[in-house]
Amino acid sequence: MRYIRFLKVPKGDSKSISCVITITSDLGHSFLAEDVALSATLQSPKDRGDIFLRKSFAWTAGMRALPVTFDLRHCDLDWPVVVHVGPKGQLADYFETQLTGAELPAVISVLSSPLHFPGGIYEAEKKVQRRLVPLSNRPLKIWEETGESIARHIWDAGVGLAAFFDKIVAMQFESSPLLVSTLSSASYRKLNVLELGCGCGIVGISLAQIIPDCHVWMTDLPEAREIAQKNISTMNPAMASSARFETLDWDKPLPQVIEHQVYDMIVVSDCTYNPDSSPALVKTLLALVARSPKAIVVLAMKVRHESEAIFFELMAKAGFLTATTAWQPLPCEETDYDSATKVDIYIFHYKTRPKTAAPPFFMVDGSVEFWQK
Repeated sequence: MRYIRFLKVPKGDSKSISCVITITSDLGHSFLAEDVALSATLQSPKDRGDIFLRKSFAWTAGMRALPVTFDLRHCDLDWPVVVHVGPKGQLADYFETQLTGAELPAVISVLSSPLHFPGGIYEAEKKVQRRLVPLSNRPLKIWEETGESIARHIWDAGVGLAAFFDKIVAMQFESSPLLVSTLSSASYRKLNVLELGCGCGIVGISLAQIIPDCHVWMTDLPEAREIAQKNISTMNPAMASSARFETLDWDKPLPQVIEHQVYDMIVVSDCTYNPDSSPALVKTLLALVARSPKAIVVLAMKVRHESEAIFFELMAKAGFLTATTAWQPLPCEETDYDSATKVDIYIFHYKTRPKTAAPPFFMVDGSVEFWQK
């Protein structure tokens, strides 16, 4: 999976607006090594707003950067405007990338922050938005930063886990009865979810948008607060659902506001890449299940190196059991032999977790559906 990014955010003057894009992996370690037809539009930031200019161009294998320029000399604009770049034909008019196929999209489009020359904004803010359309058709709009901080970028495992949950709720993927019974509990009581290492918040916000009566505590280090709260402020939650951000450092005791809650599910996405942090992560999970013994842990990861195995060793020693495993396929270039081709998903529970009977129904957008084991 590849992401279109702005190496230079859009800026301009009375004659033109220009930017420079690249297409890279989630962490920027590799560039797209295939030819792709692209479309760039200059348009209103409103959902399905007016398009003022459109141009087609191509990314060629071997490229690392590609300039894009819009000529404004013969164009009448209604300010503010944004720049959208995406694969040609991929809902280019609407900024959106579909998550509804058997696999995740190969290239994810990008939407700039607004420009507003009459208001003195001649250069876009260094934040961009991804708009992903799940099966629920409630667009997932996630802002991320264009800088070097990977903590405030979208990662493959987050996109994969959001799509995985979406398919389960839409009953298009048969998963663990333990996971299904946990998610379906929102049909008769509030579902409490804690996300560790939320970053931009794509997983927690997706849950709050697709599951009614779901409350999500999104946690990370202080530097993630601004971008996470920005995304929370613009989300479109399902009925009676909500999300909030709280600071949580795995190397410190649980904050009181987190410690005093009881959770049904703890979500961890792409947090095992640094083996040095695994002991603190497992210690935090232990502290959480001590307060919430029925909680399940859902972990998503894109394997990046062998040393990540230490996390699973520590989980086993701590008393966590693997209930089931699943995976979400990733699109992969034929020449991209060294990258992972899937997001692995693990569902854990603590060894002393009380057994509970699964309810016979599952709530989907307010209607009752029956779960067939």
